[in-house]
Amino acid sequence: MKKKLSLRKIKTTQSKKDDKVMVTKFSVSPVKVKKGEKVTVKMTIKNVSEKVLKGIPWQIVKNKKIIGYGVRNDVAAGDSFTVSLSWTAAKGDHFIYGDADPKNTLKEPKIKQFNNLPQGADIKVK
Repeated sequence: MKKKLSLRKIKTTQSKKDDKVMVTKFSVSPVKVKKGEKVTVKMTIKNVSEKVLKGIPWQIVKNKKIIGYGVRNDVAAGDSFTVSLSWTAAKGDHFIYGDADPKNTLKEPKIKQFNNLPQGADIKVK
C-alpha cells in the first residue's frame, strides 16, 4: 500500500503573508553634482498584497528632514507607482532615502517592514 504524500504550508519570514508594500526601485541623479544643480529623486513602490490598498503613504528624507511626502490611493494588488521630486543642491554632504508606509499605517508585522525602506544615497556637493 502506497502512502499518500501530504504537503503542509509552513510559515516563514520569506512568505508574502502580511506583507503589503515594497520599495522596488530608488534612485538619485545625478550622483556627482555641483552647488545649484537640480537633483532628481525617484522611488517606486509596489503593492505586494493580494488586495487593493486604499492608501499607501510615502516619504523622501534628506539629512533627517522630510523633503517630500504623500499618499497614493487605491493601488490594485500587484500594481506599482513612482514618486519623483527634485531639489537644488546645496554645498555639503547629504544623505537621502525614501520610505514606504513610514508610520506603519498598513499594519505590517515588523519583520515585513524591511522592504519598505530602500538603501539611501550619499551625495557630496562641492
